[in-house]
Amino acid sequence: MTMPDDFRWRATDLEAMRRALRIPVTPGSIRAINDAMAGLESHYPDAIPAARAHLDAIALIDNPPPSSGPEPLPQVRKVTRKGAAGPVPDELPRRKLDVVEYATELLLEEVSTEYEIPRQVDSSPYPARQRASHVRELLLILPALQSWIPQHHDRFSGPLIRG
Repeated sequence: MTMPDDFRWRATDLEAMRRALRIPVTPGSIRAINDAMAGLESHYPDAIPAARAHLDAIALIDNPPPSSGPEPLPQVRKVTRKGAAGPVPDELPRRKLDVVEYATELLLEEVSTEYEIPRQVDSSPYPARQRASHVRELLLILPALQSWIPQHHDRFSGPLIRG
């Protein structure tokens, strides 16, 4: 019985995994990633689509697509209009006496427009948090790779040695 392609690794997933977890390139690390992926494929292939989705999300965060064309224009959210109910007459009043008889407030028009600025699809305010969340989820699926992730320590910190 063969598995559908959704439950198999893609050819590029090993390198995507290495980049997503920021594992250095060594023969041992490549072998460890390959073994973890093969173990998942043989014992629990249902988790592979989720792992691939996390890999794709991390790749999208690391390499956002270039914006195609100009930014989207703001969309009109609300238009308020005050003014004459009918068309403005061709001949407007010219003498003071005509103005008193004619309702001049009907000639005024007041328009206010509110715009809504559309959000960008990839405009996340916290890409590092999203990436870390995807990495944590990926390590829950493949916990054997946790030991291959380099631990970044502050250069002024270290283990406490008591003597």
